[in-house]
Amino acid sequence: MKLLISALVAAQFIVNVAQADTTILFDAEEQCKSRQTTQGIRYIPPCTLPDKALTFSVSDDNSTQSPALAVTFQCESLAPLSLSYEISQDEHVIMTGNLAASKYPEQAQSTFALNESLTDYTFKLTELNGARGFQAMKPNCKVVVAVDSVVENADSMDFITFAELTKINIAIWDVTARALAEKNTRFFKYELSNAKYWLETIDNLLVSESTAVNESLSRSIEQLNTALAACGSNYCYSVSMNAVELLHDSNEQALMSATQYIDNKLETYDVANEEEISEMAAWLQLRTLISDKLTPSESTD
Repeated sequence: MKLLISALVAAQFIVNVAQADTTILFDAEEQCKSRQTTQGIRYIPPCTLPDKALTFSVSDDNSTQSPALAVTFQCESLAPLSLSYEISQDEHVIMTGNLAASKYPEQAQSTFALNESLTDYTFKLTELNGARGFQAMKPNCKVVVAVDSVVENADSMDFITFAELTKINIAIWDVTARALAEKNTRFFKYELSNAKYWLETIDNLLVSESTAVNESLSRSIEQLNTALAACGSNYCYSVSMNAVELLHDSNEQALMSATQYIDNKLETYDVANEEEISEMAAWLQLRTLISDKLTPSESTD
């Protein structure tokens, strides 16, 4: 069976990780310098990554739950902070990526679903990004890792809500992509302002009873406001671009995860059952919407 590792960063509606023993791989209190300020203790550069990794195995217990690795990087910092990581097996790196820190608990967790029973996986942090220059972290800035089962709960969400949240992810991905197309130019701030205005317009017009939908949109608007606040008069500082890049990447990963979930959902339908055809068509349409956005077809002009 092919190993599948899905990063579910901004799609918390897809999975919840059961309680498990945890391992701390990074703690700003131990890895950074401390400074007493008028607002309390703060941790500042230089910071070092500990020579520490988590090695674990995935058991095959025929459970209806899938094994998972949950990584929580909850941290409130002056400037955007992220960590590069790698997952290896038998000293062969099978995945690399970046984890963005968040002060929001529900947005700070990344979940990696492991669909094959293997031994001696290793999760290791390789680089701390953003911990230099004018940076400060509040207490309890940590990377916590847990290995346990992942309980799929998207089935408890009706299709309309799932589609709403997916379309919000698409909108955020789209406006951040447009802004990043102008990074390092004087038009970046203009596109960033347009992105914030567009999302605020959606927020004002959206009528949704889903807490996940509303919170996802409001958090993204807040992040764009923070990025704009860090802009200069004409050009934005790199801290603004980093914040937008993290927001863009997290929504792209959420859309990829939603695609995987839809693919799994489609496999449960019976194409010969006329009663299921309309439901299947709705899921296919949503999947096509994601695919057309992430991998647009080349123009034939």
